[in-house]
Amino acid sequence: MHRWQPKQFRQIIYGFLISLCLVLGVGAWLNPAQAQINQATVTEVLDGNQVFIQGRQVRVNSVAGAGQQVSTGASRAGLRFNNGAAGRLRPNTSLVIGQCVQIQQGGIIASGPTNACAGSVRAATRGTTFIMELEDDGSYGCKVLEGSVSVTPIDNPDSTPKSDPPQELILEEGKKVSISKEGEIGKVESITAEEILAILNGSLFSGFSQQLPGGGNLQRAIQQLFPGIPLPNLGLPSIRIPSIRIPGLPF
Repeated sequence: MHRWQPKQFRQIIYGFLISLCLVLGVGAWLNPAQAQINQATVTEVLDGNQVFIQGRQVRVNSVAGAGQQVSTGASRAGLRFNNGAAGRLRPNTSLVIGQCVQIQQGGIIASGPTNACAGSVRAATRGTTFIMELEDDGSYGCKVLEGSVSVTPIDNPDSTPKSDPPQELILEEGKKVSISKEGEIGKVESITAEEILAILNGSLFSGFSQQLPGGGNLQRAIQQLFPGIPLPNLGLPSIRIPSIRIPGLPF
């Protein structure tokens, strides 16, 4: 019978632990939406200084923790979440940081693994770019610019439970949907070229310098959905092509 030496036994244990760590790490990488959002850092403040955490005015690099409210007045703000996702707030927006970012007012664009809740619906993604906003009539709108988003009604604990489970809607890139304040999901429609131009030149893009995660994928998606559309600066890093001078040529 083979007798394990202490050194061999330790090597086997170490190998097992390393393999386990690799499996867990790869699993988290493949399922980034499972990484909970419990912190947001202010990365940009535009159009003044009306950005607040729990009602207190803040600056760039200020941090909001789980359960804390981030809001804007006339200003706009960029956020970086602890799981690598990012968001931008338009003016007069408020949200609460948490595993499902709760939008209370206004609108945001989110990119990366994000769960966003608005009223009675949840929008979940593993790394795409979408807009979630509250309309004046109390309804909510979701627009997917790149990738796909799962939109699911959230049961109200104060209401009578429904016999049927909530229906999940997969909203693909280039599509939009409206949800009533009661949680009824409307008809899926296509985002028009006019709408995408208004978005790209509007408060969620204009003036921001920090790149959204997956900015290259966003640019690709827009170019495929709307060929020939003029693209403004999406916050992608610019690439300088050095000039090459050839001896003997007049340029």
